[in-house]
Formats: sequence, C-alpha cells, structure tokens
Amino acid sequence: MTKPANRPRAKPPTGASDTDAREIVRRSRVYYRNHRGRMDYPEYRRRGYPLTSSIMESTVKQVNRRVKGSEKFWSTAGGEAVLGLRAAYISDSKPMDNYRQHPQQNANGQRAHLAA
Repeated sequence: MTKPANRPRAKPPTGASDTDAREIVRRSRVYYRNHRGRMDYPEYRRRGYPLTSSIMESTVKQVNRRVKGSEKFWSTAGGEAVLGLRAAYISDSKPMDNYRQHPQQNANGQRAHLAA
C-alpha cells in the first residue's frame, strides 16, 4: 500500500507552497534537527532559565506603547534616541542614575541623547 500524496509525512513536491502541510512538516523537522543541542529544557529548568518568550514580548509591548503610540511621529534618529534612553533607564548597570548624580561632570555642551 502506498502513502497518500497529501499525507503530511510525504515529501513535498518541488516548489511547494509555504502553507503546504508537507512543507511545514519538512521545515519543522529541519529546524528541530539543527537546534536539537539548544533544546535541553530539563537542564535549562535546573539552572532556572526562563523557558518562555513572554518576558521579551512584554518588553516589546512596553517599548511599542512608548514609541509607537497614537499621535507619536518619530524620525529615525529621534526614535533611536528614545529607544537608547529607555534602554539606559532599564539597564541593570543604571547609567542614568549615575548621570543624574553627576550632571555637571557629564556636561559637554551637547545633548546626551544625541550622542546615544
């Protein structure tokens, strides 16, 4: 008995659409085979690593609200400056705390956010 052509384990035909179930399965198998060494979830749990992308997704939403909100229009340079400032504020090394404690030492006649 032969396998039906539309069965997901069947090899996709040349030029198969990205939505073809056989192509989806083929790409998934390649991905898992290539990244098997990075998928040691029991070890990651033991080390206390986060196993979810929710932390990053939450951060992206926060940045989007600050930068892409309604009535906000940024040039590329202005948007980059805002993102740089936000990154400095949430950084573990707290560079903005140091900057605020020593404002005169940091004064150079230029706006700090433009140098970022």
